[in-house]
Amino acid sequence: MFANKDYLKFIKNSRQRGLDIVGTSVIQTLGSTYAKPGNMMLVNSNEEFVGVLGSPALQNKILALSKEVLQSNKPLYFENTPKDKNSGHGISKYLVQAFLYNENYASLGVCLDNIGKTLIRSIKDFNFEIVDEIIETKFENDKFYQRIEKPYSLLIFGSGAHVTSLISMANLMGWETTVIDMEIKKEVVNQADNLIKLEKLQDILIMDLSSYNASVILSHSPKTDDTYLEALLKSNVEYIGILGNKKNMQKKRDEFKLHDDNRFFAPVGFDIGGNTHESIALSICAQIEAKKNGKI
Repeated sequence: MFANKDYLKFIKNSRQRGLDIVGTSVIQTLGSTYAKPGNMMLVNSNEEFVGVLGSPALQNKILALSKEVLQSNKPLYFENTPKDKNSGHGISKYLVQAFLYNENYASLGVCLDNIGKTLIRSIKDFNFEIVDEIIETKFENDKFYQRIEKPYSLLIFGSGAHVTSLISMANLMGWETTVIDMEIKKEVVNQADNLIKLEKLQDILIMDLSSYNASVILSHSPKTDDTYLEALLKSNVEYIGILGNKKNMQKKRDEFKLHDDNRFFAPVGFDIGGNTHESIALSICAQIEAKKNGKI
């Protein structure tokens, strides 16, 4: 539900201004569709929004329905069916619901305190419950099951100018970004969500890295790289990438016995033929996204 950090920022900003919110969730699809079950669009009472669920016509329809739902405070369920059967577009089903500021945003507000659990909403009576079990997002027996996820998080080792594009690209993806280094160059990493300055290199070996999903080592120092890698290999981080040439990365695979470790990507990123720091950032984020979605 909150895998994209922009949704959390939107809710926080709306709350600070005392604005109501309407959420539209894709609950089921049939055929080829732009948005998939679990995708969400939030609209506040100032008609600001976050999230895109389809075409301009659908987007305008959701904005209009959001105003209607906000006025009536009655949730609604609707289906979007393509007018042209030969268009190649499928059918999508949506749940639109108001979350009022003076009710602490109701179930949406409750979800903020229940990351890692599952929200279950009925489209018949619109009651809801939170269960501890993580259940796959689905629509079944008139109930919509939606996983309450935290933002996907990327840990970046290194704070040189080459890191700026990676932070920007990760932010565009809606990931939470954290930069960690012995020396933090704030002027080039000020777009990161979090900055961690190590007092001693060995401190990384006792840090809990379990909250991060992916990591990229960009420190450009073999000794430092090895220490960071040692710490990451002891963690449950699902993606570990290191920037470097193929020859040195092969040595690292041999040294750390990583030939069968499917978390380890070195040299980091897909080979897309570019050599600018922007194209390198794109290649890294594309590879992380592919790993995140089970494609590699």
